[in-house]
Amino acid sequence: MAKIKKRSGEMQEFDKRKLEQSVKRAGASEEVARRVAEKITPSEGLSTEELRRLVSQELKRENESLSGAYMATRRLRAKEAKDLSSGVVRLHEELLKIHGLQSGQHAHLMNKDMKTEVRVEPAKSADREEIHMSHADLEKLGVSEGSRVNVRFSAR
Repeated sequence: MAKIKKRSGEMQEFDKRKLEQSVKRAGASEEVARRVAEKITPSEGLSTEELRRLVSQELKRENESLSGAYMATRRLRAKEAKDLSSGVVRLHEELLKIHGLQSGQHAHLMNKDMKTEVRVEPAKSADREEIHMSHADLEKLGVSEGSRVNVRFSAR
């Protein structure tokens, strides 16, 4: 099985089950997620961004709106920020740029069946894989600091 190049530069064995879970988080059924994952055969050293594009192309063949949701969804590590109010999060500026967002626009946070809408602000100190959020928003989603949260960006 091929190894995928993570954003950190680390090489990791490609895992179809992880890919299926990622596709399901974007709203695909288990059947669609399985079918898409089966069609993906990554080459050695493929980057995660290139893999996302391949998956998006396959999803587009299944359902165009799922493709858009998949590309707009990221799984980020939650970090509590005591200075933030509920309903406001901070993300690395590069993530905002990638998703075409400006400060003040909205994103949807999801954990299992819990969801909340938040306003995004740029964070100079955030890692690309982190989302800084209030204690109240962590509780709303039923997560603790360090947990992974699904973030769906929605340019408005």
